[in-house]
Amino acid sequence: MENAVGFAGRNLMVPMPSAGSFRASARVRLDACERVAGSDHYRHDVPVIELFEAEKDHMLPLPGVRFDPCDWRSVKTDKTGAATIDANRYPAGPKWRSMRLQAGARVFEIEPRGPDGETITTPERIWGHSAEPQADPASLLAIIARKPRIWGESPIGNDFPETVRALPDRMDARTRSDPLDDIRAVAADCGLAATVKAVETVTNAGRTVDRAAIGTCAKRILEGAGTEGGQDLKRYDKYMKEAE
Repeated sequence: MENAVGFAGRNLMVPMPSAGSFRASARVRLDACERVAGSDHYRHDVPVIELFEAEKDHMLPLPGVRFDPCDWRSVKTDKTGAATIDANRYPAGPKWRSMRLQAGARVFEIEPRGPDGETITTPERIWGHSAEPQADPASLLAIIARKPRIWGESPIGNDFPETVRALPDRMDARTRSDPLDDIRAVAADCGLAATVKAVETVTNAGRTVDRAAIGTCAKRILEGAGTEGGQDLKRYDKYMKEAE
């Protein structure tokens, strides 16, 4: 067991990983584990995943229903539609102001639900105390993508650098919806910070800003591969000058 821990530390934690969220960090580590599983075992000379599949036959089956470690609480929203949980305010929205709601407190997120049981939003849970309300930018992006006319009045505009913010600013409401939805989709997988940095990188490179380009760049950022991308063409430039 100690050797396995050491292997993970040497091979999966060097260089020190960085991510925009706990979920994104876990995703990067799982991708790294999948690469290790596809490699051959040093002693048995077969893929690690094959050995693991053979061991699973001797393990007890997992429960049919996934365990959800969640503390459900009854909360009362204030006049602005925000609920206080562990001294931090989580906005559900003006529609839910001065109402009694159920809120699930998980390790990484807070999930307030409406009277009919529908999920309102899932902001990241803050450990400690923050004076600012904890909004979920990804949830707000989903709303703005459906109603792109409200982009100019959205509270998350300041979360974007000028280069990224200018992209939807110069679009009309109809064409603005698609790039915002692309950012939302990639942010759900890679975290908002890496996604915003990826959009900025793709824009500065003069490439088409679409979901595929943003997603690829965001994953490179999370893996610590840098943000510039592309190949080093300096050797080719030198070759062309010598040919002249």
